[in-house]
Amino acid sequence: MGRNRYVFWGLVITTLISALDANIMQTASPTIAKQLGGMELFAWIFAVYMLASTVTVPLYGKLSDMYGRKKLLIISVAIFTLGSILCGIANSMVSLVIYRGIQGLGAGGMIPLSMIIVGDLFTIEKRGKIQAVFSTIWALASIVGPILGSFFVEALTWRWIFFINIPIGIATILCLIPYKEENEFKKTYIDYKGFFLFGISITLLLLATNVSKPILYITAGLFVLAVFVIVERKVTEPFLPVSLFKNKGILMTNVFMLIYCLSFYGTSNFIPLFLQEGNGMSIYKSGLILLSIAVGWMFGSTPAGNWIIRFGYKNLFISGSIITAVSGLGLYLFVESISYAMLFVILTIQGFAFGLLFAVATIASQEFAETEIKGISTSLQIFLRNIGSSVGVMIMGVLINHAANIVIGMENVFLYALVFSFITVFLSFLIPANSAAVKKVD
Repeated sequence: MGRNRYVFWGLVITTLISALDANIMQTASPTIAKQLGGMELFAWIFAVYMLASTVTVPLYGKLSDMYGRKKLLIISVAIFTLGSILCGIANSMVSLVIYRGIQGLGAGGMIPLSMIIVGDLFTIEKRGKIQAVFSTIWALASIVGPILGSFFVEALTWRWIFFINIPIGIATILCLIPYKEENEFKKTYIDYKGFFLFGISITLLLLATNVSKPILYITAGLFVLAVFVIVERKVTEPFLPVSLFKNKGILMTNVFMLIYCLSFYGTSNFIPLFLQEGNGMSIYKSGLILLSIAVGWMFGSTPAGNWIIRFGYKNLFISGSIITAVSGLGLYLFVESISYAMLFVILTIQGFAFGLLFAVATIASQEFAETEIKGISTSLQIFLRNIGSSVGVMIMGVLINHAANIVIGMENVFLYALVFSFITVFLSFLIPANSAAVKKVD
């Protein structure tokens, strides 16, 4: 148990690194771009990081099933820390973009591997509570991150935004060293050809969210994805094991979470903008509204493990999706006249549903999977969440940009999200009640 405590703190610190990096960069990146020159590359500071960290998620999961979680997490943290050092000494926007890509290669394994280790070490009852801790870290980082970013830029130098990751990365690795894995890991063939095709297709699809003419990228991405499927059908040990898609629990949970992340999960990116432009609210007060989601998330995820044992997966997915849809209906109907207090309440309710479903889905991806594919199963779900969130935010951005004003834009966003939330309600009824009830898909 003592060793587990050190591992737990290592995972907490890993989450802290990821959360702080995401939130600090939002504040400091304009200053960095101005000092280094090359504002035309500004968007790529974020895009290259997102691409690298998203595409590598399934690979980390696959490798962790072969070589163990500890080794892969230490390697990913080390790569992230190395990327941070390089970013800190970057002398041009081109080099910064390249080094952010290296950072992203490390970040791709940090959160998924942390979740996999939690699944290996802790009981179902405890996993919901641990995920609540991680959610709280993200919530605190969303407040502390921008403040730290401003402090580093104004009082020191923006380079400390990256250098601060060095001691944190070292502390993480030190906490992980005592961890002794009990699972046996089987070394198998890695289908690098499949990973390459898969990575290219997803990269093209994600690039479509960051370019002015996305149709070409979407077409090319879907074409390469089709080639990937054709090639994988002929491979003895494909990059994404066939058993992942024959397992009804894993299949339906993944489809559910992909669609779920296309719906209301991405709306939080635009609510502060809506409050600032639609209601003339201050940046601080409009950002503070997102605390509601964090609070609700904590109350939803903490009891999730115990509720799984008591009510089963299916009932929780149904309940969470219905709560999301009903609260989303309220946002859509009252978007023009909703008060700050009422918005806070509705977002807290949605945050509760987010916390519940994300915790239950993570546990389901582990409990529905056989031991030898638990890593790839967990990482695949996180990967699909990222894809769903990225595509959802892109669609919402288009809806807002093409609206006559921000209020109409948000109304369109909530309507779009509401439609997808109704789809998730339907899908929730197709998820097995518990891991023992999983049936193979013919």
